[in-house]
Amino acid sequence: MLAGDVRLIAAAYISSMKDTLGRNNRSLPDLACAQCGSMFRPARRTSTYCSVPCARKKNGGHNRKPETWWINGKGYVEGRVWADGKQRMVKQHRWVVEGVIGRRLLRHEDVHHINGDKQDNKPENLEILSHGEHSKITNGQRRYKRGYKLSLTDEQRSKRSEVAKRIGLGKSGRAAQGLI
Repeated sequence: MLAGDVRLIAAAYISSMKDTLGRNNRSLPDLACAQCGSMFRPARRTSTYCSVPCARKKNGGHNRKPETWWINGKGYVEGRVWADGKQRMVKQHRWVVEGVIGRRLLRHEDVHHINGDKQDNKPENLEILSHGEHSKITNGQRRYKRGYKLSLTDEQRSKRSEVAKRIGLGKSGRAAQGLI
């Protein structure tokens, strides 16, 4: 068979492939999945399996990593872990503390890095705090770029709060309409 004949046969085969709307514009023929045998439309020439689960079954699940970790934009170590047969996104410091205490953290529980290093996730460097306590610790050390920070006594703070309530500063939106 000559090279020209092969090109003609290939061109005739490709031109006969139709898409779902009946147009002759498909470049790759349907393939049978190497795992389950079902026919599928490949995304690229190297496609062998119809889906990710079929690819994982074929190689014994070696593509499925138990954990994958990276550093997110805020500097925390974050990743995907498998728990109870499901994949879950979690920050590593929360994952470590959950392993130590033997349960999942509640929504109002925060994990504090004692030495301030967001990537030091050793159990001895982590402690569980309520959200309010954690805010006091982290915001107390913050240096404000603009504005000012008031150092008021509890008496002065409560007096200001009473004045604000009396003149209605806290009432806006649904509270002002009496819906809450």
